[in-house]
Amino acid sequence: MIGSSAYAEIDWNEVWCSRMETSTALKRNKGCSDFWDNRERVKKRATPSAGDDCERVCWVTSSLPVTPEARVLDIGAGAGAIAIPLSLRVAAVTAVEPARAMRDIMEEAVREAGIDNITVVGMHWEEIDLKRDLEAPYDIVFASFSLGMPNLKEAIEKMNEVCSGTVAVFHFAGLPYWEQVMLEIWPRLHGVPYLPGPKADVIFNLLYQMGIYPDVSVSSYEHKLMVSDLDAGVDALRGRLLVETPEQEDILREYLAARLVREDGGLVLGHRVHRACLRWEPHRSGGV
Repeated sequence: MIGSSAYAEIDWNEVWCSRMETSTALKRNKGCSDFWDNRERVKKRATPSAGDDCERVCWVTSSLPVTPEARVLDIGAGAGAIAIPLSLRVAAVTAVEPARAMRDIMEEAVREAGIDNITVVGMHWEEIDLKRDLEAPYDIVFASFSLGMPNLKEAIEKMNEVCSGTVAVFHFAGLPYWEQVMLEIWPRLHGVPYLPGPKADVIFNLLYQMGIYPDVSVSSYEHKLMVSDLDAGVDALRGRLLVETPEQEDILREYLAARLVREDGGLVLGHRVHRACLRWEPHRSGGV
C-alpha cells in the first residue's frame, strides 16, 4: 500500500504520458485518431447495431447538465454519436475531431439531418488555439472516451480555460473489452506482454494534484461483441490485434472458437466493462 506522502510525490501527468506512450507504441499507431481514420471502420462503428454505442450515448448525455440554452464543446466527437443528438437539445455544439474519416461521416450525417447548430473543428485538442479556433466560453465541455492526449494536464487546463460551467471526462475505470482480449492473447500473437493504457484512477489523481476535486460516478455494463460467425469475429478483431499473418489468424481463430457463445442466431463475446465519469466546475475549483 502506498502512503499519502508517497502519492504526493508521484507526477500523475508523467504516469499518464508514460502509459500512453507505451501503449501507443505497442499498437504501432499514433493514437486513437490514427486508429479511427479509416472510413470502413468508422461506418461499422456508426451503425445502429454497433455494440454498446447507443447505451454509451444515453449514459453520457444523462450525465451532463444539458439545457436548451447551453453551448457545448465535444472533444473527440468521433462520427457525432453524441454531438448530433445533443444538438437537438442545446443551443450550439462545437465538435472537435482530428480523424478525417470520422469528420466526413459526421458532416454527412449533419447535412442529411439538416442540422445547423454544429460546428466541426478538424484538429487534435492539443493543436487547438483557444482564441483562434474556438468561440469560448462553453457551458459544458466534455470528452467521451476520447482522452488520447499525450499530455493530459495541459489538455485539462485548456478545457478549464474555455469552460464557464461544467467539465466532464468519461473514461474506462477498468479495461475495455478489447484490452481484456489483448491481455489474454497479445503474448501469443506478438511475443510480448500487452501493457494497458492509463485509466480513470490516473485521471482522478492528476485532478486532485491540480487542486480539482471532481464528482465521480462509476458504472458497469456487459459489452457484447456480436458476430454472425467465426470468420466475422476474426475480421472484427483483426485490426485492433494487429493480426497480419496466417499463423496469427489461426491463434485468434482458436481463441475465439473457445469463447464465442451462440446467442440469438449469432455468436457473442461478452466482457464486463467498468467506466467512470469525472465532473467538476472550473470556476469553483481551488487549483484552477
